[in-house]
Amino acid sequence: MVEENKFPLIGEKFPEMQVETTQGTIKLPEQYRGRWFMLFSHPGDFTPVCTTEFYSFAKRYEDFQKLNTDLIGLSVDSTISHIEWVNWIENNLKIKVPFPIIGDGLGRTAMRMGMLQPQSSTSTVRAVFIVDPNSVIRLIMYYPLEIGRNVDELLRAIKALQMNDKFKVALPANWPNNELIGENAINPPPRTVADSKTRLSQFKGYAWWLTYKELPDSDVKEAKKYVKDKT
Repeated sequence: MVEENKFPLIGEKFPEMQVETTQGTIKLPEQYRGRWFMLFSHPGDFTPVCTTEFYSFAKRYEDFQKLNTDLIGLSVDSTISHIEWVNWIENNLKIKVPFPIIGDGLGRTAMRMGMLQPQSSTSTVRAVFIVDPNSVIRLIMYYPLEIGRNVDELLRAIKALQMNDKFKVALPANWPNNELIGENAINPPPRTVADSKTRLSQFKGYAWWLTYKELPDSDVKEAKKYVKDKT
């Protein structure tokens, strides 16, 4: 159970809450049960970095949908302010913001999720919570106000989490373009001495505790869309 005086952590259930958004009242995490969702906060409407982020999230919305992932934004601005801002984005930048944005004028949701930090007591930092279909928080990121998020990295992380669930593997640094094992996935370490002695005869690797195996080409190709190969 999540304590009321701290924000939830990786591996905990996303806390139940009812929020007002630009698309009406939503109950979290119930609204997205059975799907992945990404809750992300931004410091404020009508601000330069946030506007570039929302443009990027809107432009890549279909990529998130292909990963069975919904988006939901949040700031301590009002829903009315959000509506005016997304209308401005649509009218001036010629792109529609298809996902809801939580109006959190009193900062209750922001405080509950640890989005108000010492950098600013009146604006949310750029927080990211990625939540799986069972309503479990799987990834948390925090960026400062001045730095916009990398949308490709968020898509890559979601895809990697889904590979972990599907194939029970770990994913290396810079996957799918790792410098040591390329697009492959890391096997879980053996649990017995006997298994450790046969692991390198079963899989390629550098040591009994560092072996790897291939993933389906279709999954690798999808992941590679989100990163540039620098190997």
